[in-house]
Amino acid sequence: MIKINGKEVEWERAPNFVNNVQRKVLWKDGKTGALFAIYRIPKGLESEEQVPHFHPHANQFRFNISGEMEMPTGAIISFSEDDYGFNYCPKDEEHGAKPKGAKVLKDWIYLHYFDGPDNWGESDARASEDGV
Repeated sequence: MIKINGKEVEWERAPNFVNNVQRKVLWKDGKTGALFAIYRIPKGLESEEQVPHFHPHANQFRFNISGEMEMPTGAIISFSEDDYGFNYCPKDEEHGAKPKGAKVLKDWIYLHYFDGPDNWGESDARASEDGV
C-alpha cells in the first residue's frame, strides 16, 4: 500500500491548460502512464477560452470536491462536501470547452484519474487530420 500526505506534495502548473490550473500528482504508473492527481483552479482566476480536447490514450474520471464558478451567462456552478460531482469521459471523446470569462469564486478542487497517459489531442488538430 502506498500512503501519501498531500501536504508533502508540491503544486505544479498543470500541463495543457490555457490558464493557471495547478495539480499535485499523487500517483503515476511508470509503465502505463495512468495518473491520479488533485487539481486546483485558484479563486479569482478568470478563464481564457479553452478549446475542446480529447485524451487519445486514456479514459478520464473526475470527482469535483469543492469550489464555485460563475459562468459568463451568470449561472453559478458549485460543489461542496455535501454536494459533489462526478464526471466520466471515455477515451477519445471530445470535452472540456470553456467560454472566455468564467470566474472562479472559490478555489475549485477536483480529483482526476486517467487510466493511461493523460496527454491531450486538440479538436482542431483532429479536424485537420480528417481533412475537415
